[in-house]
Amino acid sequence: MPIMPIMFKQWLLFIAGCVFFVGQCLAGSYEYEVKTIQYKNLAARLYLPKTQEQVPVVIGFGGSDPSWGFADANGEMMASNGIALIGLVYFKTEAGLPATLDHIPMEYFISAIDYAETVKEIDASRIGVVSGSRGSEAGFLLAILDPRIKSVAITTPSKVAWSGMTSSQSAWTYQGKDIPAMDLPDLKNSTQIQRFEKALQDVDKVQKATFAFEKIGGPILLISAENDQIWPGTPMSHDIMEYLKAHHFKYPATHQSYPTGHGFSKETAPEIKQKIIDHFVSTLKNKR
Repeated sequence: MPIMPIMFKQWLLFIAGCVFFVGQCLAGSYEYEVKTIQYKNLAARLYLPKTQEQVPVVIGFGGSDPSWGFADANGEMMASNGIALIGLVYFKTEAGLPATLDHIPMEYFISAIDYAETVKEIDASRIGVVSGSRGSEAGFLLAILDPRIKSVAITTPSKVAWSGMTSSQSAWTYQGKDIPAMDLPDLKNSTQIQRFEKALQDVDKVQKATFAFEKIGGPILLISAENDQIWPGTPMSHDIMEYLKAHHFKYPATHQSYPTGHGFSKETAPEIKQKIIDHFVSTLKNKR
């Protein structure tokens, strides 16, 4: 069973709250400019701080919400704090993109890293990724597949890849092949989170679809919602932390959970955004 688009509405609620609080509470001291990126088939914007020094950059994209909301909110947040952001959309929003969140090539995200290396104002040795919800899957995969990613921040994460929004096939591909993914069982009179919980009881499928987190080449920040009504993000975050420990992950990894639903809340948004800023300042901006 494909992943239902209810996540789209939940992520919209999170973005709506965070955009307001970014402007109210988290503006930094840097002015910045926004440029439409013309590179390969990217639908992307560059949020670039105005400074004489080369700056680190974060690749940012949302989940089931196909709009520019995630890019704009995180672009303001990062760029005003001296970190460039390459904000992507990857389905539906722009002409030429896939119509739905199905079979999205990971090469699309990797091309954003390639683009970063062409921008003289960017220090391409300091690249991170920020994403959340369904985008957490692509965020982890990008960091696993490309060693140029040196820092990762993920909200409402999944420990495995899932099927597409309208297809039972994987939501993600790499080199023309499906990324091993989980599918939701069709359970009558069950909530979405119950279907996710049931799917995650299949040990063999989970093992095949679990991300190779040990291949990530830098520090990791996980932020989850304890009352997540979409999928069990906090238990999966605990599993990720245990996985990293078992595989002797050599970089710092932190998990912070909040007593909210999948979309977080306006009360928690400022603190969550500040934690993400602090993470990238310490792992990218202050690393020379």
